[in-house]
Amino acid sequence: MFSCIILILGLISVLAVDDVTILSSTDSGNVPLSVDFSINSSLNILTYKWDLDNDGKIDSTDKEPSFNYNKDGTYIVTLTVTTQDNQTLSVIKKIIVKTTMTASVTATPSTGVAPLTVQFTAAATGKEPLTYSWDFNGDGTIDSTQQNPLKTFDNAGEYQVSLKVTDATENWQSKITPITVTNFDSKLTLNSYFPTTVNPGENQITFIIYNNGTEVVKDISAKVVGAGIQYLSSTGISSLKGGDQDSLTTKINVLQSSGSIAAIVKVLDKSFPINLTITEQVKYNKDELSAKLEESKKKLDEQEKIYYDKKAQGFLVNEMFDSIKSAKNKLQETQQQLLTNKLADAKVNLDLIDTSLIDITQNLKDVKQQEQTFLMWIKDNAVAIAAIIAALGTIGGFVIKASSKVKTHATQLGESVKQKINAKKNHESESKKEEKKEEKAADKKEDAKEKKTEEKEESDKKE
Repeated sequence: MFSCIILILGLISVLAVDDVTILSSTDSGNVPLSVDFSINSSLNILTYKWDLDNDGKIDSTDKEPSFNYNKDGTYIVTLTVTTQDNQTLSVIKKIIVKTTMTASVTATPSTGVAPLTVQFTAAATGKEPLTYSWDFNGDGTIDSTQQNPLKTFDNAGEYQVSLKVTDATENWQSKITPITVTNFDSKLTLNSYFPTTVNPGENQITFIIYNNGTEVVKDISAKVVGAGIQYLSSTGISSLKGGDQDSLTTKINVLQSSGSIAAIVKVLDKSFPINLTITEQVKYNKDELSAKLEESKKKLDEQEKIYYDKKAQGFLVNEMFDSIKSAKNKLQETQQQLLTNKLADAKVNLDLIDTSLIDITQNLKDVKQQEQTFLMWIKDNAVAIAAIIAALGTIGGFVIKASSKVKTHATQLGESVKQKINAKKNHESESKKEEKKEEKAADKKEDAKEKKTEEKEESDKKE
C-alpha cells in the first residue's frame, strides 16, 4: 500500500515538475542485473532519497547510487528530492529484471535429399510459460508455435531456420539452425499399372516400378493424388536393385460416379501421370426388385408344397430338400440387401434364385415314384401274412383251428400271396432266361471272333 501511494505521488510530481529526470545505465536485463542511477535536473537539490527496489524503504541517499537486482520482476524506482527552496518532488523510473534464459535447438537430420523431413527439438529455460516462434524459410513469417515441430522441406536449398523463445517476463532468446537439402534422383520409372478402369468407392491399383539406375533404392511407396480421389494406403518395396522391377499396390477411394480421372502417382521423388476410367454403374429400381422378390417367394412356396405332396406319395424327392432350403436362405439374404440398399447384390441373388427355381420345378416334374420290391411288399403286409399262415397251417406241430369266416378270408389272402409270389418267380425266371440268351449270344460272337483270328493267322503263315 505504501509503495502504491509513493507511486501515485511520484506520478503527480512528474506531471507537476518536468525538470527532474532519473537516468539509468540500463532499463532492463537478466538476473542478476546491476544498474547505475543518476539524475538530470536544473534545480538546486539538497537531499536525495532513493527507493530502488519498490519496497517503500529508502535504499540510498546518494546522488548517483548503484543497485543489484537479484530477482526477476518489474521494479518502480522512486526518487524524492528536496530543493534549496524547500520544495519536495518525487519522480519514478521503471526497471525490468528478467529471468536468465537459455535456449538450444537440435535438428534430425540437418542434411539430406529432398523431400527431407526434419524433426526439430527445442530446449529452453526461463520464467514459465514459454512461447516458441519458428520461421522455417527465413521470410519473417511465423510457421509454427510448437515446441518440437516436424517440417518437410520439399525443395533443395540452404535453409536458415530461426527459433525465438519468449518467457513470461518478455525475456527472449533466439537460435539459428542451418538445414541443407539436396536434390535426389531415384531413377525410378513407372512401367505399367492396372486396372485402368475403376468403380466408384474403394479400389486397388497395382503399379510396376522399375529401377533404371545402378544404385539400390530403399523404402519405396506410392501415393495417388488427384481431383475425385481419396488416397487410403500403399504397400511398400523395401529395396529395389538397379535394373530390377517390382510391384506395389495402392488403395484409393473413388469419389466420382462417372467419367474419367486424371491423377498423379508419386513414387519417392518421381511423379507419373495416370488416367482412370470410371465404370458406368447400372441403376436398379428398388420397387421392381422388391416385386421380383415377392414373386420368387410365391413360386418357391408352390414348389415346396409340390415337394411335400410328392414325398407323401412315395416319390424320391429327398435329395431336393437342400435345394429348396438353399433357395429360401437366398431369399432371406436378398430381402436384407434390399433393406440396406445393396441393390446390385440383390439383383445378382434374384437371378441365382430364378435359376434355382427352374431346376427345382423341372426336377419335381421328372421325379420318379419309389418302386416297391417283393421284400418291401412283405414288410408292408407282414400282419396279413401272419394271419394267413395262422389260418392255413400248423406251427410247432399243433393244429390251429379257425372259424370258416377266418379260413375264407385267409384263403383269399393266401391266393393273393401265391399269385404275387408266382408272378415274382415268373418275372425272375424270365429275367434269367433273357440273361442266358444274352450270354449265349455273346459266347457265339466271341467264338466267331476267335475263329476269324485263327484263320487270319493261318493265312499269314502260308504267305
